[in-house]
Amino acid sequence: MVQADSAALSQVLGNLLSNAVKFSPLGKEISIGVRSEASYAEYYVQDQGPGITDEDKTRMFQRYARLSARPTGGEPSAGLGLSIVKKLVEAMGGALTCESTAGGGARFTVRLPKTRQP
Repeated sequence: MVQADSAALSQVLGNLLSNAVKFSPLGKEISIGVRSEASYAEYYVQDQGPGITDEDKTRMFQRYARLSARPTGGEPSAGLGLSIVKKLVEAMGGALTCESTAGGGARFTVRLPKTRQP
């Protein structure tokens, strides 16, 4: 059990999955997973899309940020999703990280504290 708002956590994971689908070419894999440690749990979403450039990494959590990668199916992108995800994760006492190289896909990890058991 993690310390989280269920609606906010659903929005976070839904947005990360939606982005993975939106930016992955047809036929590529998207992986999701969970890892549990003593004091926290991590949830990750990994894609095989175009990845994120070093320049884009400096702005990817800003509101209305337009990054260089474009959706593979022509879907619209307002540039709000990752900023909202980051704010929600931090409001729940967690952290959001991204590992990516240009051309090598992206892996977003959400780390949330576990609830304290009596």
